[in-house]
Amino acid sequence: MTPPLIACFGDLNPGGAPSAEQAVRKDLFLRATQLRESFLATDMFFATIGMAEVVHRRTHGHHPWGNIGVDYASPRLTPAEQTALNAGIPRVAADADAVRYMRRFYEPRGRTRSKVITVHALDDGLVLPENEDKYREAFEAAGATDRLVQLFTQTGGHCLFLAAWTPALRALTAWVEEGRKPSTASVSPTCGNCLTDQTPGPWGLKVVERRAKGAPVRTLVCSAEPGDCPAGATCVEAQHHCR
Repeated sequence: MTPPLIACFGDLNPGGAPSAEQAVRKDLFLRATQLRESFLATDMFFATIGMAEVVHRRTHGHHPWGNIGVDYASPRLTPAEQTALNAGIPRVAADADAVRYMRRFYEPRGRTRSKVITVHALDDGLVLPENEDKYREAFEAAGATDRLVQLFTQTGGHCLFLAAWTPALRALTAWVEEGRKPSTASVSPTCGNCLTDQTPGPWGLKVVERRAKGAPVRTLVCSAEPGDCPAGATCVEAQHHCR
């Protein structure tokens, strides 16, 4: 852990004893972000070093993420806490060219002729499993859901669901070479029942969509779930896009 992180939240190691002020700050942060406490240090690392990599190396000092007009309404906060957070949080505007860069080189479109299997742990606190919900929406919008199979493990955190890796790869190989599309029911017995039928909730319950400079709202995919489209926009379910 870095000194700034310790100063803010206290010692996050087992047995650490944060001050009363640090404990209150950490509690508010975790409830506002809905992040797992065990991933707090990891998430803060990527929120600083990872974002710096994008902003300084990829988008040349321009910010692809903004929070102007975003209502932070975590269900784990009281109404008074939500009001205080929204009143006090710094607001930053996204740069249109940086938004377009990220849309072009990162945003999944689901437009592929390949067969795709994803494996995600439901307790992943770094890449939230709700990302799979938005990934599925991209395939729905592209009319390619027949090319996507999403598998989930109950535990494993970030990339530690080792028991599922080989069975998932074998299932993908069989799908490509023999046309046998896999499912949780067909793959799970091959890994000691390491998979679960449980799926993550809607993306919008963790990360509410927002308007971004340089990116029309209609480019956002959706499935008419809470928070799927920015405020003032609605989901056209037939097309799986916001309008």
